[in-house]
Amino acid sequence: MFVIDGSMKLIFVVLSAAIFSATGLSASSSGRITGGGTASPGQFPYVVSITENDRHICGGFIYSSRWIVTAASCVDGKSYTKLNVVAGQVSLINPDINEQKMDVYTITIFPQYNSTNKLNDVALLWLTADILFDNENVDFIPYGTELQDLAQPRKGIFMGWGASFDGGTESVNLRYATAVDNPMTAETPCGAYSNTEFDYLTMMCTGVFVDAPSGSPCQYDEGSPLVQEIPDPNDASLPKTATAVGIFSKTESCAISSGKSVFTRLSVYYSWFKDTAGLQPTRP
Repeated sequence: MFVIDGSMKLIFVVLSAAIFSATGLSASSSGRITGGGTASPGQFPYVVSITENDRHICGGFIYSSRWIVTAASCVDGKSYTKLNVVAGQVSLINPDINEQKMDVYTITIFPQYNSTNKLNDVALLWLTADILFDNENVDFIPYGTELQDLAQPRKGIFMGWGASFDGGTESVNLRYATAVDNPMTAETPCGAYSNTEFDYLTMMCTGVFVDAPSGSPCQYDEGSPLVQEIPDPNDASLPKTATAVGIFSKTESCAISSGKSVFTRLSVYYSWFKDTAGLQPTRP
């Protein structure tokens, strides 16, 4: 989720939750958790929790009934036999009526993934059985190219079960907030990331935005999608389509005052998605 500090202005207003039990902290004791919102059932039907030995480790989104998109860094070196995908979930501790828990059959990491700098940080999980879509609480989301208005940052929504501060535990409930990705060029630095750590062609950079409270994604948010409302290219009067444009990969720091965050730019991987998982379903 995003660590929030209401005294600053920001780009990401994302995701925090109560830090409790094992840490001995609460949302009120942290003093920094403001903004964002708690997701309701069906609000983000495409978001999944990826668990290892039944504990949440990362987010992901539903590509199709058998395939999940997540970050390669989430599953690199993991055994598929210890992983599960939970769809239709809002709470990590209370069973949700729409919850579906699926076993993982294979892990496919993008061949050019670099674990050192997290270039090409994307992976696909193939499930042992179909996710059952009800088009309300559990559903897939199309992925595509983010908004291309280079004159201003592009707004989107980010959601996840991430920690509210560096070293924190995962959130109890799914949370969400407004996010903004900044226009980038080959000459534009992404915080302290060097040219070998940030590639503007395959990554999206986020940072402080002057018209919103400050925030940053944090641990356990990796693999969760950045979603934008994309207008119909042929008819602007038609309803916009919720589209996954990025997945959270890494951040310099969860602290609001320092660090940029990086998302994998999903549109780059069209051919690999199609060759590995086939085309996405089409809506009637």
